[in-house]
Amino acid sequence: MTFLQRLALLTLMIACFSPLSAQITTGTIDYNVHMTFELGDWMPQDRKEEMLKRMADGDFDQLGRLSFTADAFSYSPVPPKVPPGGGRGGFWMRQAENPDVYFTSLKDSMVTDRRQVMDQAFIMEDKWVTPQWNIANMKVGMKEIPLPTQLATAVSIEGDTLTAYFTPSIPLGIGPRGYGGLPGAIVYLKVEKEGRVTEYTMTTMAPNAEVDMTKPANEKIITREEFEKQQKRAQEMMERRRRGWERGRG
Repeated sequence: MTFLQRLALLTLMIACFSPLSAQITTGTIDYNVHMTFELGDWMPQDRKEEMLKRMADGDFDQLGRLSFTADAFSYSPVPPKVPPGGGRGGFWMRQAENPDVYFTSLKDSMVTDRRQVMDQAFIMEDKWVTPQWNIANMKVGMKEIPLPTQLATAVSIEGDTLTAYFTPSIPLGIGPRGYGGLPGAIVYLKVEKEGRVTEYTMTTMAPNAEVDMTKPANEKIITREEFEKQQKRAQEMMERRRRGWERGRG
């Protein structure tokens, strides 16, 4: 039985036996993470066309896994498989060795995220601030995901524009990368900001599977405000490097 057939069967079971939805309190959801971003004029045209094609072909796509219980949910990238003798390096290897972890407690509404900024890792602790979602009145569907879904939109506290499809079949306010707060699990999410778009699309689901979540630890603990300062410093450093590349080409 294929994954889509299993999902269709699950949908049928949920529709026929509505109490089942209340029983889905643990499990995992895997997402394909597709990223697109604008490329500056500093990049040679042939290189830009190559990068745009690679983005469209999914060469930069990643996998992410959401693990959840009734009390908490945790999201982290799935390390890419590196073939013997070489393969993806740089950013990909850093992600494999030091992945970001987004851990959210539903019991006390606290976020404990392990975030990587350049070559430093931090534990960011703060209250979980859910977006002010606008939920569409009508139910809509996605051909890629044969589950009952509803559309919701919002702007995050970081200023990201969010478009989400969630399913009441899993009645927990969970989602990828710490996003949530809807009356159901997010099965598709688009995050847009300043020309960068990231899409999270559910690929597989294991409802009621046993999960082993570990709250991030063993890093310097900082507040959201301190973390944003670290991010700003990193962005300024990258901008200086970009200007240096532009001067070098001139």
